[in-house]
Amino acid sequence: MIDTIATVERNDLSSSASTRGYGLLRLQLTQHIEVHPGQFAMLKPHGCVEPLLRRAMAYYRSEQSGDGRAVDFIYQILGRGTRALATLRPGDRVDFLGSLGNTYDIEAARGCEALLVAGGVGSAALFMLAEELRNNEISTRLFIGGASRGDLCGLEDFEALLGRANVTSATIDGSHGVKGLVTAPLEEYLRPDRDAVIYGCGPDAMLHRVSMIAREHRMPAQVSLESPMACGFGICVGCAVAVHADCPQGFVYKKVCTDGPVFWNDEIQW
Repeated sequence: MIDTIATVERNDLSSSASTRGYGLLRLQLTQHIEVHPGQFAMLKPHGCVEPLLRRAMAYYRSEQSGDGRAVDFIYQILGRGTRALATLRPGDRVDFLGSLGNTYDIEAARGCEALLVAGGVGSAALFMLAEELRNNEISTRLFIGGASRGDLCGLEDFEALLGRANVTSATIDGSHGVKGLVTAPLEEYLRPDRDAVIYGCGPDAMLHRVSMIAREHRMPAQVSLESPMACGFGICVGCAVAVHADCPQGFVYKKVCTDGPVFWNDEIQW
């Protein structure tokens, strides 16, 4: 983990018809850091006083750049922190803390199929996983959902990586792919039962349903939780989540930032 200042290379705002705004932010780091699928960084514009706290962003892509590293993030403009990120221009500086969190268990998918389930901007946490699965010659399929076509973040990149035949889209308004929730085509694909591992990231309601589907089909699943974070490294305890435990209460709390953000689905007390 390093606490440093990164430089903005690009910051592209979405021009889609979605009522939600998205951005693709690329940062240049002069230091070399390890970046693994599912990990995240804490970001805010350098010198920004309001808001005070950085925002947690999952890595979307990462590549070696000279002696340093270039890292991409997809963000959704929701509040003061992400609106501040949306104002950044090439050459601006960003307070950067990373890499944080754990990564996915790719070994669990050896010998079977990997099914990725993404909801909205949650797809950002799955692209590097898809790359690594393909590099390890593991059969990979993506189910990606959103409210409308403009909410299918990174769709073209996933189609280029996996092939269109291995990407299933779903939108609530029916503007692209299957009309409805993304978990519906996932359930349809799993009939009859397949030998697969599910990896998911998105809204809690979607992940809860994915967990239920995995349990019904007796297959393992890992989910990357989206939780508000103040520090990102376990000090504030603002991102605690209940997990099953052998104790009188039946559960204990773990921190999404340090114990996660990736958890096995049967760990979590939904």
